[in-house]
Amino acid sequence: MALCRRAASVQRRLGDRSRTATALDRAGEACRDLGRFGEAADLHREAAGIHRELDDRWQLAGALGNLALCLDADGAAERAGKHWADALGLLAGFDDPQALALRRRIAWRLGRLPGDG
Repeated sequence: MALCRRAASVQRRLGDRSRTATALDRAGEACRDLGRFGEAADLHREAAGIHRELDDRWQLAGALGNLALCLDADGAAERAGKHWADALGLLAGFDDPQALALRRRIAWRLGRLPGDG
């Protein structure tokens, strides 16, 4: 987690907003794995904001999906569902295997598909 935060700081100084957001998203994943859902959600929100400004739909969908996981784990299922639905909409134009798998996982979370999640 510390390494991801450091990477975000370095990328911010270098002016690479996309890599800054990616590093923030990874730090959020580490926080989530440690059960620090509020901190993780803040990092994912920041990453999503940057990706939104950069109009990077793929990365934004991933950050929103990660944010939703944190919110769901922290008992905010309704808010999580909104972010999953937003992420699903962003992924609509992607047809590569990674995107299809992510869309299926999100749809399963939203209760739109049966499956193993």
